[in-house]
Amino acid sequence: MHLFHHSTKHKNKGYLLAGSILILMGMVVFIVPFFHEVETDPSKIVLVGGIPFLSGIVLISTYSGTTIDFEKKQLKKYQSILWFKLGKWENLPRIETAELVHYTYQSRNTPNGISPTISAEITTYKCVIKLEGKKLQVFDYANEKDAIRALAQIQEGLRL
Repeated sequence: MHLFHHSTKHKNKGYLLAGSILILMGMVVFIVPFFHEVETDPSKIVLVGGIPFLSGIVLISTYSGTTIDFEKKQLKKYQSILWFKLGKWENLPRIETAELVHYTYQSRNTPNGISPTISAEITTYKCVIKLEGKKLQVFDYANEKDAIRALAQIQEGLRL
């Protein structure tokens, strides 16, 4: 495999949940007229169901990431909107090292008066690539096995 992909799409982030809920709302609006007689004009149903459905699609398809092409020695930082990855390929500087670092920190949600304040210790696994000139490229992973697999793929692709 000559490409390495890393995206910052997190399954438990708010925008993905909101997008999923909007898609579900749109689908409910589309499906209800098949089971219950309504006197609403079909164009209104399409409009009222279509706007949240399409908004949800845009939300769940928007994320950022990085792709490394090992054969061409190029790096692309991109923004994905509607699954089209927008970004520019750049030449990859000389790689000095690639290593795995774990970072543990105390996480707290913001007290809002409604939900309880929750505190937890979080460990993030980071694949750190030191590029020529002390520039770093860091890929974060929540799971240690995923981070080890990514590091092995990077080291194999870059022949480190």
